Amino acid sequence: MKKQYLAVAFLAVALGITACSSKKADTESTTAQEVESTEATSDEEVEEDYYYGFVSLVEDNVITVSEDGGNTAKFDISDAEITGADEIGEGDEVNVGFAGELSSDVTKATSVEIMTSAAEVAREEEADQEDLVVEGTIESADDSTITLKTEEGTYTLNALIAQKVTKDGIKAGAEAEVTYYGDLEDPDDAAVATRIVTADAKDTEEAKKKTLTGTVAEVEADHIVLDTADPENTLFSFVGTEGMFDGISVGDKVTVIYDGTLTDKTVAAQGVE
Repeated sequence: MKKQYLAVAFLAVALGITACSSKKADTESTTAQEVESTEATSDEEVEEDYYYGFVSLVEDNVITVSEDGGNTAKFDISDAEITGADEIGEGDEVNVGFAGELSSDVTKATSVEIMTSAAEVAREEEADQEDLVVEGTIESADDSTITLKTEEGTYTLNALIAQKVTKDGIKAGAEAEVTYYGDLEDPDDAAVATRIVTADAKDTEEAKKKTLTGTVAEVEADHIVLDTADPENTLFSFVGTEGMFDGISVGDKVTVIYDGTLTDKTVAAQGVE
C-alpha cells in the first residue's frame, strides 16, 4: 500500500516538473517572439522618409515647409541634423527627413538638408550689385583705355565711359582708384572702367558723386536712357523721381548722377548735370 502511495507521489512530482518545463519553454518562446517583434518595429521606425519644399515660416525650433502644390507640413527641428548652411531661414529650399508617419500637427525631423539658402543667395546678389574697385599706378592712359599696375598684376581696362575725376590729369605715374565691372584677367573682353579717381582728387566733392555722360536715347519725366560713347557697352537706363528729367530731349548730351552700380538693369538716378 505504501509502495502505491510512493508511486503516485513520484508521478505527481514528474508531472509537475514536466509542466514547469513546458511553461518555461512557452515563456522563452514568447520572449523570443517579443524580441523579434520589437526588433522589427525598431527597423521600421528608423526608416526615413523625406519632405521637399520651401520654408515659409520659422518659429523657434519649428519650421513650416510648403510644397509647390500648396501643401504644407510643420517640423520640429530641435534634434535634427542640419546640413547645407549654418541656419534655416524663410525661403530656403529644403529636404526634411523624418521617421514614421507625417503628422497633421508637428512632425519630429531627423535631418534637414538646406539645398538653397535664401540668405546666401541674397548676399550673393547684394555683392553683385556692389562696384568693383582696383587701385594702382597708371602706366598709360588715353580716351579709350587705361593701364594700371597693381600689386596683383598689370591690367588694361576699357575707359570709354569712365567718369574721370582728377586735378593734374589721368596720366602715367599717377596713383588712381578705378571702379569697374567685368573680369580684369580676361584678355579678350576687357573690364570696363566706370570711374577713375586720381589720388590728388580723392577728397574732392566730385569724387563723392557717381556720374555717367551720354546722349539721350529715351526720356520721360522719371526715366532716361543714355547712349554712351562705347559701342559695346552703350545703353544705360536710369529711374528718377517724377519730373527729374523734365526739359530734357532726345539727342541732348547730359550727365546723370546716380547711386548704386551701372550693372543694375535700371540704375537709381539722383540728379542731372
